[in-house]
Amino acid sequence: MHLFASLDQAISVFARGGGGGSGGSGGGGGIIVLFGYIPMHFIGAYLRRLHKKHEVLFNIVQVVGWIIAVAYTVLLVVIFRTLGVFMGIGALVGMGAGLYGWFSKITQSKKTKAALQAAVAQDSAWDEKQLEAHARDIFARFQQDWSNNNAEAMKAYLTPDYQYHNALMIYALQLAGRRNAVNNPQLQQAIVTGLDDQAGKDNDSVTIGIQASAEDQLIDVPSNTILFTDNNPFTEYWRFQRSGEKWLLAGIEQATANVWSGRASLEQFARQNGYYYSLDWGWLLLPRRGQLFGEGKFGTSDINNHVIGLYNQQLLVQLYTYVPNPKSGGKSYLIAQTNLPKSYGDIVVRHKKGLHLFGIRGLQEVSTEWPDFNKKYQVFATSPEQATSFELLNPRYMQQLEAAPFEVNIEVVDNVVYLYAPESSAANAGQYQTLLELLKLAFKEMRL
Repeated sequence: MHLFASLDQAISVFARGGGGGSGGSGGGGGIIVLFGYIPMHFIGAYLRRLHKKHEVLFNIVQVVGWIIAVAYTVLLVVIFRTLGVFMGIGALVGMGAGLYGWFSKITQSKKTKAALQAAVAQDSAWDEKQLEAHARDIFARFQQDWSNNNAEAMKAYLTPDYQYHNALMIYALQLAGRRNAVNNPQLQQAIVTGLDDQAGKDNDSVTIGIQASAEDQLIDVPSNTILFTDNNPFTEYWRFQRSGEKWLLAGIEQATANVWSGRASLEQFARQNGYYYSLDWGWLLLPRRGQLFGEGKFGTSDINNHVIGLYNQQLLVQLYTYVPNPKSGGKSYLIAQTNLPKSYGDIVVRHKKGLHLFGIRGLQEVSTEWPDFNKKYQVFATSPEQATSFELLNPRYMQQLEAAPFEVNIEVVDNVVYLYAPESSAANAGQYQTLLELLKLAFKEMRL
């Protein structure tokens, strides 16, 4: 069983064990929490903080954490036997809660409360009720404008950078023929969770935790059909930046985002290239067609570490990590994609591995006029004519592709081209830069 699959069962066990039933068993839940959950949560939280300070420890601290949790679980079972099993489940859940922030609730610390009181004593703009009321107002406006793909209206209450980032994301949805409608949004709670009071009025920032619910629908615009609906309540952290007398929304962080998959180096890569980075892009842009995304499923598959921007101010470029099924711990990919001015049907260009006895269903295998190319790559397409019209199928570009420090393949679905590579380790800026350079070379070959 996947380790995280025990989470729901463990919560149920806690609820039953702590219910105070008859026969003196009411203290079982307390023992499970005291000796199982709490010690591992403490260690997991410590490792989580350690990761934030030292990004290179991305994989090591997780492995160390789970080794400690499993070893501790075995020890509990040996010592306490049957009760130790439940205590062990509590220990595993505690480690997950500490490492990944499970069960996190919106709370305001004493430190934040004191800082707010000190700030409002000097400047009425820090009035807590006014800040939370402002967050509620912007929440409603943002959901409406996002649902209507109205990036222009967002200029009134977003920082220029965040407004442009949202405009790019809306453009990406439009190119995919989609709209994300957030219907009947209900905000249950808005609490100030952090602040930074600087000298002057243009560098202050405040973070407001929001708990809300909505009918979140992904709509295919051409067919006017609903691709997926998510009715789950959500928790987000909205960061506002002060500009004169205004508080402008500067970013939104999902509470469910896996901070362990985020990379500060990727955010820096995006800035250096004039692009924008977001950790969690979810399933909104998950393609429905093609070989690469054949295992993809709305609500399950994940697109993370998303970088988006314009090449030559006209071609939308996206780079991201893609996991078809995060729960199974299976394949993951690094992907760079762009939309082209014309359609090429379906084309797959992949490295030859082993005998490759099977082709690709629905596509014809195409042999090119270059023998060396045919020895290294297989080409499949809806028709040979469409494959030969694809400008990247030439020895010069494929040589550049082969020179990459990791395996890169190509898939084309109509007018969208994907450069993709199996992700063998945590995504890093060097890999993103390689894929971006290969995209730029592709633009030159295609004279775009």
